[in-house]
Amino acid sequence: MKRLITVGVFVFGSIACSAYVSAIAIQAEKFSSIQVFVNGKLYNKDPENFVRIRSTPGLYTLQVKVLNPHNKEWYMLKRQIRVEKGFEFYYRVVFSDNNKPNLIAVKRYPVYSKYFLNPALYNKHPIT
Repeated sequence: MKRLITVGVFVFGSIACSAYVSAIAIQAEKFSSIQVFVNGKLYNKDPENFVRIRSTPGLYTLQVKVLNPHNKEWYMLKRQIRVEKGFEFYYRVVFSDNNKPNLIAVKRYPVYSKYFLNPALYNKHPIT
């Protein structure tokens, strides 16, 4: 009986810990396009200027491939980010004076609303 209660507590605790989702949102300039890699996996096959990815809490390696609209060159940005549970972390790609892009953390939003829990808002990674 003790073993059953212990297993039940661990199962309930693990479900409660993973109940809150997290998200990463990256936006580029209007005429620029980006491709996002998280831990080496490509999350948007077609380049877009806004990408939102659902994730779990943890430490991630975020790589963003950016097309500069001024000189039509691709740049690769790499950054380690920590994602906390229950928040959407919002990043923006900004081009500086020498046309080199920078990835800037803008804000974090809570994910507890039903709007952010809608799965249609997120880019899906194909399972092979």
